[in-house]
Amino acid sequence: MKKIILMAVAVFTMLCGASSCKSQKTLSEATTVADPADEVTEIAPIQYTKPAQTTTSAAVVQNTPAPVVVQQQPAVKDRTEKVYVVESTDNNKLKGFNVIVGSFGSKTNAENQKNKMIGRGYKAFLVRNESGMYRVVAASFDTREAATSIRDMIRTTYATESGTCAEAWLLIPQK
Repeated sequence: MKKIILMAVAVFTMLCGASSCKSQKTLSEATTVADPADEVTEIAPIQYTKPAQTTTSAAVVQNTPAPVVVQQQPAVKDRTEKVYVVESTDNNKLKGFNVIVGSFGSKTNAENQKNKMIGRGYKAFLVRNESGMYRVVAASFDTREAATSIRDMIRTTYATESGTCAEAWLLIPQK
């Protein structure tokens, strides 16, 4: 009986040990940063051609399909919600399209992220929604194009910063 229990424990230990030694990655780390220890193999794209047809003309034409371009989807979709500027009477700071780099239930955490963005040269400020969540606005614009451009630049520049700037998104305030 003891031998069976010892065998079961040994098998269990081997199975659990083999699967739990790998490091866990968050979704944003797994999709944005390659681990230098990971082996990367490049694969050449497959090109399909039509087989040549026998014709009476001297020239044979081969058609090669155009490569398929896959566009990257935004990490987080744009949102529309009713918000107001925190600790300011200047509601003109809040424009039609706002780049959000953090969302917090705690004002202290939101202030820390805001100060980090100010240190990076942004005119960051806080807004609060009707649910009580604090949003850190890195920049505010009148046009979607300008806001999207800055949002994408922030995502690229701070791609390894999990949980905040790497998932920057646009907020369109409701009136």
